[in-house]
Amino acid sequence: MKINPGIQEKIRLLRRATGSLIIAALCSLAAFPQAAAPSLANDSTTDFITANGLKTIHRHIPGNDVVAVQIYFRGGSRNINEKNAGIETTMLEVIQQGTKNFPKSQLNRELSRLGTVIDSTGSYDFSVIAMRCVRRNFDRSWQLLTDIILNPLIDEKEVALVKDQIVSGLRQQDDTPEGQVQVLSNKLLYTSHPYYNSPEGTVESVSRLTATDLKAHHASMLATSRMLVVVVGNVPPEDIKRKVEMSFGSMPKGDYKNVAPPDFAHGKTPEFRLVEKAVKTNYIRGTFAAPPLDHPDYPAFSIAINILQQLFFQEVRVKRNLTYGADATLLTHGANSAFISVTTPKPNETISVMFDQMEFLQNQVILREPLKSIVGGFLTHYYTKLETNDAQAVKLAEYELLGGGWRKLLTWFDEVEKVTPEDIQRVSRTYLKNFHFAAIGSASEFDRALFTSR
Repeated sequence: MKINPGIQEKIRLLRRATGSLIIAALCSLAAFPQAAAPSLANDSTTDFITANGLKTIHRHIPGNDVVAVQIYFRGGSRNINEKNAGIETTMLEVIQQGTKNFPKSQLNRELSRLGTVIDSTGSYDFSVIAMRCVRRNFDRSWQLLTDIILNPLIDEKEVALVKDQIVSGLRQQDDTPEGQVQVLSNKLLYTSHPYYNSPEGTVESVSRLTATDLKAHHASMLATSRMLVVVVGNVPPEDIKRKVEMSFGSMPKGDYKNVAPPDFAHGKTPEFRLVEKAVKTNYIRGTFAAPPLDHPDYPAFSIAINILQQLFFQEVRVKRNLTYGADATLLTHGANSAFISVTTPKPNETISVMFDQMEFLQNQVILREPLKSIVGGFLTHYYTKLETNDAQAVKLAEYELLGGGWRKLLTWFDEVEKVTPEDIQRVSRTYLKNFHFAAIGSASEFDRALFTSR
């Protein structure tokens, strides 16, 4: 592969005995101290499975009065189709609007009095309804949460209100350039894949949902083989076990099989799709296949993406002033992907520079000492984001559902520290390619051959 003069200059700098380009480009990361071992890595996290098959992960934190409870339903996009996309997300929102034992007004008063927050969301691999409360109000808050799950009203009027809110949000998403390129870029990669049906749904699919549809879907979700409970907070294990067994002990196990989603059928073919529109700046997003959380390459590629983020910032924004925002992000889906994104008035020049940064990672081996500083900064930032009980519960669930079991989270620190410069080069060569670009702007500004060259 031919390397342009800018890359050659980087290589020359990298080989100098007195320093490394990576230290200069990633000075913000190198300034971080080495991260301490995570607080998750101790014996306070346990699990149990009820007689009817419901698994619960519990992390006891004696010195913290906040309790986070998250109840997951497996499947995500595999539970829906093109006609009813959004049904699970809509259903979880509707069931929070009142139960057979707590009508909407009473439920809202109770939650307000307790200071308890209950919300929900859907994703490509699972949906979750979550609660956050203080320890002294945990018993009553648990009662409200479980009644929402087990005894919702799913009233016609509330269904109509929730649908209106969701449809309004979907329309706003379609109206923003950022939302448009995100949806289109994902769909290019997700063609012929279960993820093609967004868990949020579409304006058309959500609009035609009925209360009868939501009730039927709700009934189908109440099986312990689909569910996972995660609790993090100052609640003893025996209390959690008793509550889970009392609330869900009579629920059927069902026959749900948690099968990993297939690979992306179009993952090995680069694509470019332009929405021509008169805009002051061009919006670009390129989605591509990436290793999932349970793959051995995930730790190394996490570091590679982190380095790429800093190179984009240094080369695209600071050095050349081509954009105010260029990014690279690795996701955590069962069939995983990552994306690069940028807004710029000069799309061809900007993407060429971004491709140059990828070539640098693919063709050169980073020095070991700079990599240690990069890893230290990465881990410091990673564990800073796990300070809340909610965030810890989310990570425990992600590893349980997608990462080979929650105990793998406890070894994450060690796996990241084992990443070598050779690993960074290898995963950069393996995954930084076959981009599915979506863009908004003028056709005259874009070189299609450039965008499909990698």
